Amino acid sequence: MSFRSTTSYKAALKYLNSFVNYEYYTNLFYDPDHFNLNRVETLLYYLGNPHHKIGKVIHVGGTKGKGSICTMTSSILNQAGFKTGLYTSPHFYSLRERIKVNGEIISQKEVIELVDEIRLAVEKVKSALTFFEVITSLAFLYFSKKKVDFSILEVGLGGRLDATNVVKPIICLISPIGLDHTQLLGNSLDKIAYEKTGIIKERSTVITPTQEDEVIDIIAKTCHKKKAKLLKISNLMRWKKLESTLYGQFFFLKGLYDSYERLYLPLIGRHQITNAAMAVATCELLNKQGWQIKKESIKEGLKKVHWPGRIEVIKNGPLIALDGAHNSTSAKALKNTIKEYFNYQNLILVFSCCKDKNVNSVAREIFPLAKEVILTKIKFIRAAEPENIAKRTKEFQQRVVIEKDLTKALKYAVKISRHEDLICITGSLYLVGEARKILKLHGGGLCLKE
Repeated sequence: MSFRSTTSYKAALKYLNSFVNYEYYTNLFYDPDHFNLNRVETLLYYLGNPHHKIGKVIHVGGTKGKGSICTMTSSILNQAGFKTGLYTSPHFYSLRERIKVNGEIISQKEVIELVDEIRLAVEKVKSALTFFEVITSLAFLYFSKKKVDFSILEVGLGGRLDATNVVKPIICLISPIGLDHTQLLGNSLDKIAYEKTGIIKERSTVITPTQEDEVIDIIAKTCHKKKAKLLKISNLMRWKKLESTLYGQFFFLKGLYDSYERLYLPLIGRHQITNAAMAVATCELLNKQGWQIKKESIKEGLKKVHWPGRIEVIKNGPLIALDGAHNSTSAKALKNTIKEYFNYQNLILVFSCCKDKNVNSVAREIFPLAKEVILTKIKFIRAAEPENIAKRTKEFQQRVVIEKDLTKALKYAVKISRHEDLICITGSLYLVGEARKILKLHGGGLCLKE
């Protein structure tokens, strides 16, 4: 393959999308040739090992809340004056959303330039690279060129064999672990925990909240083996919700080293307070290590968090909320948040998910809350057929309508709703992305009723 300079952002995207993308084709994970980090390490070698030049690394794994923890930690560090790289996945609208420095997404021009550099290295790698390996390498290259002080990295899938797991973090965070991607990571908590704890490195510090007994046992054993320090923040810290609206909440937090009487977070749900505690614990540890992170930076950093699609209310009368609850852990968090934070007459669910998801475990949590469930289909190659979802979940909800076109599904939801009702669009982050785009085009849902 001969090298040709990339002439446009569209051409750069075409090149990146030419690599096999496991986010689209999960069955490809069964190829044993793809269960290693050799390819991404080889690519990074030819790029000059940029992953060793991206400042101090904070690596975040787990099942629920990884992106939220990353975003909160990044926001605090930005507020404290540090240049911070943030790498998350997936994205809603643009690939560029995955790669940020100080909260700003990478520019099209920078993507073009980095793709040209990546192409030269790719041609030297003999094995077939994946999309995630290439985009992760691009992020490392970008952060190294930007000379960031910190890099906050969200694990893409699992941990042990994830392309991000070539780094040497000073702090590893393990968010609550539950059953998800079972066909890839294993069908039990201990198997999944084994994969997730694969990000723990020698003599690092590991932060985790409350976990299932079998999960915390594996985390503790891994930390002992790696001589890593384990901080179970549920034992070391205290937090309490003070008051909330549909757009945010105030809470008290007693941290590892300091207390915060009234922190504000523009995200709702008790699980987000736990995520915030993880982020604060991280920043307190960094402060203890000599990085100047004041209480005011923690307060302002949390206050300025922007993380859409996570129980996000976008309209009143009726209320319209979006959340990417795609596994049992996140569905339970959504259920609890709806019960505690929302005041409504009837709940109408608009639901879609990917066919590889355990839809029963999600439906069990949230379908019984709804007066009616509208099943639709996302524009995604792994999208589940609404008819199949209906068959698999009929024990949890009898009032089901199938409308494959999302715009029509949203219009129907608004049509049957009353001013005091709640419409919740959930099941997949891909669904949330599509719905946000449609609702924005229609003025936040104001024009959907016909």
